[in-house]
Amino acid sequence: MVLISLSACAAPSSRITEYLAGVQPLPAETQQLASPLVAGLIVALPEAELAKPTAPSKEALERFAQRVQKELQASPKVVIQRIFPPVTIPGDGSGGLSLDRLRETAQDGTLTKMIVVVASSQTASKLRFFPVLETQLFARMDAALVDLPTGRVLLTEVGQEDYVLAETLYYTGSISYPRLYYRTWTVAGPFTVVDGDPHKALGEEAFKGAADQLGMRFRARLSPMLPAAG
Repeated sequence: MVLISLSACAAPSSRITEYLAGVQPLPAETQQLASPLVAGLIVALPEAELAKPTAPSKEALERFAQRVQKELQASPKVVIQRIFPPVTIPGDGSGGLSLDRLRETAQDGTLTKMIVVVASSQTASKLRFFPVLETQLFARMDAALVDLPTGRVLLTEVGQEDYVLAETLYYTGSISYPRLYYRTWTVAGPFTVVDGDPHKALGEEAFKGAADQLGMRFRARLSPMLPAAG
């Protein structure tokens, strides 16, 4: 299978509404929001992702949420009041996260806005040269800002990143394999030699980059929706 870099493609559109149920679709016009925006943040993982060797752990999902929070709160107009524990949604995630579940998660009702993030991925593999096998992971973080009382989707965005894992079919335990690197093939580096489960490390690196991209893109999209304080 040929490796395809997402960096060469046009900016993607978010698929987050495919995962949500009971919400109203994103309006055509730009919404104006109260500033600062105070919201909760939750990350969800489809069950289908759990079967993959690159699936992030609950602890990793919590770290990704913190990275999104950090990027968003680089703006004084955004306050992430609480990061909720990660959740799993059935099957491939389609329609698996209901508005009622989001409202229940927010509990006491004082939190009216929720940023919902769903993590997903695809892989492609090829034999670079014998005996080096490459696996490229394309990680996505699709997100929506949901108004909980009305069920309206106010904003959607996506972050994505891809990393490559190179392994040898023989000579396991080589001092330079398995290795991780960013998108383009290299002999001399830079790359990271993996200590531990290489596929878990691949997932961690790719999703971490997707989380950072999502945070930056989401903050940029939010900025014109939030008037300056004072």
